[in-house]
Amino acid sequence: MVAVKADIGTPPGGDPTHGRLSCSVELSASADPEYEGRGGDSLSNELSKALERTLLGASAGGAASLSHVAAGERGGGGTARHSQHGAGAALDMAALGIQKGKVCWVLQCDCLVLSNEGGVLDALSIAVKAALADCKIPKVTSVAGPNPDDPQELELDDDPEECSRLDVTGVPLIVTLYKIGTKNIIDASADEVACSASGIAVAVDSKKKIRGLTQVTAGGIYVSNKSNDASKGVSLGNLRAVLKTATDVGTKLHKKVDAFLLSAASGVVESDDEEEGDNDMEE
Repeated sequence: MVAVKADIGTPPGGDPTHGRLSCSVELSASADPEYEGRGGDSLSNELSKALERTLLGASAGGAASLSHVAAGERGGGGTARHSQHGAGAALDMAALGIQKGKVCWVLQCDCLVLSNEGGVLDALSIAVKAALADCKIPKVTSVAGPNPDDPQELELDDDPEECSRLDVTGVPLIVTLYKIGTKNIIDASADEVACSASGIAVAVDSKKKIRGLTQVTAGGIYVSNKSNDASKGVSLGNLRAVLKTATDVGTKLHKKVDAFLLSAASGVVESDDEEEGDNDMEE
């Protein structure tokens, strides 16, 4: 379950026209006994950081170079949207600015994991994209005081029709491939995750661009990989195969999620019974 809270705060120092975003993951103790105590706190912290990395951007050139590896190319390059948070931010952070250098929107994605059936980070990424797509940002105008020297005050329009929506076309979904023996599997169950020696979580946007890479250790700990270290411990051929599979599966997953969001916005959501014979999600 994910909720997006919008508060008014100060913009980042390096980008006075931008807004800010953060993620917080809470693991329900009833979801899994391993979520209790300090172990659960450590995992929730790693999940929070993994989500933020996919939304706020990797190090310069990282996402572009990984996309080229997935395509079987040796060269890097490409352009990305730069921000205080890094190269390739998934959201247009400038759209969250209100007054340059003074105030901006601060988005907080509060995530609650209610069950552990495997692929927790993958499920969180779907819920985060849906919550951001559903988020409405109120219209804000600056109102001058009665005297010329009075500071301008902010006025929030409470009309829902005047709210703006976030552009989530760049928000990635995460596909984690777990290594069991010599095979890499996707959409792993909790038992399969327990049997896995390691995994790689790949964040892919709807345009097949890789926006982040996170390593999953045998203990289920998510570890950041910078672009220059992304292939450490993994052969280039295997990494290329993993990224290619994640890109293909992520593209299909985006189509499914986008279709659901479009149906939800129109008030018509198809049930699973109405989609018999469509096994794209089971791939």
